[in-house]
Amino acid sequence: MDHPSENHTNGVGHETKEVSVPFVFASLTALIIGAFLAALLAVGIFQFFKMTYHPDQAAKEAVQQIPPTPRIEEHPAEQLQSIHAREDHVLSTYALIDKDRGVVRVPIDKAIDMLAAKGVPTHNYLDDIMAGKKPTSAPAAKPQASTQGSSNAQ
Repeated sequence: MDHPSENHTNGVGHETKEVSVPFVFASLTALIIGAFLAALLAVGIFQFFKMTYHPDQAAKEAVQQIPPTPRIEEHPAEQLQSIHAREDHVLSTYALIDKDRGVVRVPIDKAIDMLAAKGVPTHNYLDDIMAGKKPTSAPAAKPQASTQGSSNAQ
C-alpha cells in the first residue's frame, strides 16, 4: 500500500511505516529470558547465603534464652491500679526522707501552696546578656540619667 507522504509542519498526519513484527517478538523473547535469568540469579544468591551462613554459639544461645518469670502480666488492670495507688500515696502524704540533711516529703497540694506563698526564684537573663557587651549610646544614656537623677534627689 502506497501512501502519499507529505510533509506537514504542524504534526498532522499518520505513520507511514508499520511495526516490525519480528522485532516485537525478538524484544519479547529477550525480556522473558532476562526476567528468567534475574530470577535464577536471585535464587542462586539466596541458596549461596543459606549454605554459607553459620551463626556462632552465642547467637544460638541468645535465641534460646527465655526471660525470667513472670513473663506476662496476669492481671494488668489490677497491677496498674496498685501502681496508681502507690503514686497517689507518695503525692499525698508526709514522710521523712533524710533526717541528717533535713529532707522531707510534703503533699503536692501543700508544696504548691508553700511555693506560691514563698515565691518562685527569678533571674534577670537580660543582665547576663548585656554584661559582656559595651552599652550603645542611646540605651546607655537612659539608665545613667535615671541613676544620676536618683542620686541627685538623695
